[in-house]
Amino acid sequence: MQGITNMTELNCCSRPGSFRASGILLAALIFLAPPAWVVAATQEKDAPKEAQKAPPAKKAVQVIVKPAKPAKPVQIKTADGKKIPLVEAIKKAVSGGVEKTAKGKKTPAAAGKVRKSSPSPPMFHMRDGTRLAGIPAGEGIKVKTAYGILTVPMRELVRIRFCSSVDSNLSEKIAGLIQQLGHEEFDLREEATEKLTAIGLPALKALEKAQQSEDEEIKARAEKLVAQLEGNVEEPDEDELHLVPLEGEEDEVETSEFTIKGQIEEQNFMVKTRYGSLGFKRADILSIVFQEPLVTRLSFDVPGATLAEKNSWFDSQADLSEGEEFRLKASGILTLATHNGTKCGPDGTRSIKRTPPPAFKDFPTGSLVGKIGKTGKPFLVGTDYEGVVEKKGRLFLGISLQSGVVQGKLKVVLEKRTR
Repeated sequence: MQGITNMTELNCCSRPGSFRASGILLAALIFLAPPAWVVAATQEKDAPKEAQKAPPAKKAVQVIVKPAKPAKPVQIKTADGKKIPLVEAIKKAVSGGVEKTAKGKKTPAAAGKVRKSSPSPPMFHMRDGTRLAGIPAGEGIKVKTAYGILTVPMRELVRIRFCSSVDSNLSEKIAGLIQQLGHEEFDLREEATEKLTAIGLPALKALEKAQQSEDEEIKARAEKLVAQLEGNVEEPDEDELHLVPLEGEEDEVETSEFTIKGQIEEQNFMVKTRYGSLGFKRADILSIVFQEPLVTRLSFDVPGATLAEKNSWFDSQADLSEGEEFRLKASGILTLATHNGTKCGPDGTRSIKRTPPPAFKDFPTGSLVGKIGKTGKPFLVGTDYEGVVEKKGRLFLGISLQSGVVQGKLKVVLEKRTR
């Protein structure tokens, strides 16, 4: 009680030998009523531990945790005029507008939905190997045929191949090189041989005639070149036919309805390209492809439990037309659980001995099979299959197995080529 002693001493020193009544009364009050912090400390010391740890009164808890009344969410207007909550807008901005699917849930694919790519502008393939996309001016071309002049609208054109004999400059160059084959200087003869080899097929017809030359050197070298060029000739695919020089004196014009043989009267083509308008000489053009074949692709998963021999088929929801070319590519692994866990791909396995139904007798066990139409004849698809539709119908797929447990699935991609 150092503070009290000092106060007493202060009072005593101020008035020696006497005490003031107020000082005595104050001291008495202090001794009789200890300070609040003394009382609190004493109570805290004497209280049991359970009481010290007791939670606040129920009323206090309710006051603390009771949430405030939610305010109306702030909304903003998007570019398309829709109102969305601000929080949602921020989430979309952070994620780049991509919303993730909840874990464990997959967004179902739109079965059977086909989207065709838009046609690209015509492609000009030049004789020097370059190519350029552009839209030719005019509404059509004129073709001189044995039956008169035909005018073909641009929208009906599919492909044009220009005959190589029209290139008079190239013809003159080939004729000069053939004469150079008989030159008295060896180096010039070798040079002519190399250049004719580089020209390739456009020089073949002239070289065949040169085999009858009276000049033995020309004749010998021409025969060697013809054999070399003919050995390099391969039957081109339909899709690459426009890259092969067209022999003869007639151009070939393919339309959406039929193909025309004749001579195209246009000698120059003005073409609108991404670089501006350009002019092409017909002698420099090898071919023009107006409409690339449109490829329609559709993919789907075929469950292993789709047992075709049990007449359980997967409906691809893809309808095929008569005469349409199509291709099927498959991948994945199946586990034939009831056959000792044998694993196989779309080609199946022949290690399992069994007796399948007659319609499936030649198919490996577990292989991917298909049919067109509900009553169509099953055919083996395997890993890769190409075919032509004989009768229009829906494409069905399944696994070549009659019973048992099959785990896994096969990924199948269907490609249809149409013009």
